[in-house]
Amino acid sequence: MNVSELEQLLLARFPAEDAESWDRPGLLVGNPRDEVLAVACALDPTPQAIRRAAAAGANVLVTHHPAFLDAPARMTPEATTSSQAGAAVFEAARLGVSLIAMHTNLDRNEAALDLQASLLYLVRMGRLVEPDGYGALLDAGGMTLDELAKRVAAAYGCTPTVWGEDSRKLGVVAVCSGSLGSLGEVARMRGVDCVIAGEAGYHRLLELGCAGVAAILVGHDASERPYAGLLADTIRAGAPDTRIQILDEGLRWHAFGTGSE
Repeated sequence: MNVSELEQLLLARFPAEDAESWDRPGLLVGNPRDEVLAVACALDPTPQAIRRAAAAGANVLVTHHPAFLDAPARMTPEATTSSQAGAAVFEAARLGVSLIAMHTNLDRNEAALDLQASLLYLVRMGRLVEPDGYGALLDAGGMTLDELAKRVAAAYGCTPTVWGEDSRKLGVVAVCSGSLGSLGEVARMRGVDCVIAGEAGYHRLLELGCAGVAAILVGHDASERPYAGLLADTIRAGAPDTRIQILDEGLRWHAFGTGSE
């Protein structure tokens, strides 16, 4: 299997047409004709992740986030002299590691929404944005906000920030990986009791709280780290002989007083 065939395998599961117009799914760096020796999967194609992939013998790094959205103006060995994206592209080219991303086309995929439900051991009721948009609607079954927050902490391996009364009983919960953005208003209009997201702006959360919608924030990275496993499973199912490694990235932040992850 070559790099182009690996890209097509992933796009068959996460179609490019499902991505936002501003997104860059698929192959961003590398030779499509290169033979795939081994694959590493991660959330972010950072220079460090690219070096770790190469050290493990992988010549392809498949990630959720693309290396860049706007092409870097300069590509240098260090981010301080260009940008993180520029340094990543430089390192990938230097080490011969192809970069493939499945981003918003993965976010709204059935497999991604089902994964979020399974992590929390809750029944999925549908999508937040119907018929084919973002977010999973889950049945919290009357558990309290405190009980759900503890389950979220265990599922995502982090210390979440919670907006709302701990004793409040919950029915419908929406899970939105990454940034909540305008999906918070969609959740309010749909009568959701609580939203779980990676991150959200203060004023959006203030509006939600005043409207009676609780929120649990886990960090953008924590909410999407499980997608590295989903990407690995997808490759494994389509190319079972491929050697695959999931990079352990840890969290890029920690709650004060808990120590770094």
